[in-house]
Amino acid sequence: MKFKIVPIGEQALNIVFPEKIDVRENQLIHNLAASLKQQSHLGIVDLIPAYHTLTVNFDVGLTDFEQLSRQLETFIQAEKTTEITAASQRVVEIPVCYGGQYGPDLTAVAKFAELTPQQVIALHCQQPYYVYFLGFLPGFAYAGFVPDKIAMPRLQQPRLKLAAGSVGIAGKQTGMYPVASPGGWQIIGQTPLKLYDPTNPLPPYHAGDWLQFKAITAADFDQIQQASIAGKYQVKTYRLSETKGAN
Repeated sequence: MKFKIVPIGEQALNIVFPEKIDVRENQLIHNLAASLKQQSHLGIVDLIPAYHTLTVNFDVGLTDFEQLSRQLETFIQAEKTTEITAASQRVVEIPVCYGGQYGPDLTAVAKFAELTPQQVIALHCQQPYYVYFLGFLPGFAYAGFVPDKIAMPRLQQPRLKLAAGSVGIAGKQTGMYPVASPGGWQIIGQTPLKLYDPTNPLPPYHAGDWLQFKAITAADFDQIQQASIAGKYQVKTYRLSETKGAN
């Protein structure tokens, strides 16, 4: 496993892996983060995985960059990575109402792709998407990759406010806005799921999961939204090995 360690402040460093967006490399980063969480003697305070980096925040009262770097190099080189099989990977199903008031940019994406809106929906739902990391907002999943045909760039002028649950595309990425927020992604739909609750901030998915979008009707949206708000909706999950394939 090739990597380098660089300082990014007095209390943090980055473990940098080859600069690529790759599912297997990202899975190795998440496995490494999980293993390092068990190493309490290293003085690590927090671990933040991203596409090809792992940010390590540490307690300067317990360690410093030089000491921790040496320990991390030794640990990583000795770490045995386990192959992650499809049978062990979780898929989380996300119901989405596409187009209209729920997806104001669906028509624009269809025009960009030279497809009908229904064809765009079919493409967006045809495969699960790997969640590389969570960021920007609590529970915001950076997932990919959407088919090239519908990989439309971000809006040139971001909107000042998007509804919670808005589902968008930004180039090859796709994801959901867990709370109402400004945003520049191409919004093609909205999920009725309550993705963020300050009393229980963990979303129904996490980095390393896969998201499978499922098209629903406006009537379905209202019904699921009411159940989700009441805490009575059970999000469907299954294993990646049960799907037709993954990108």
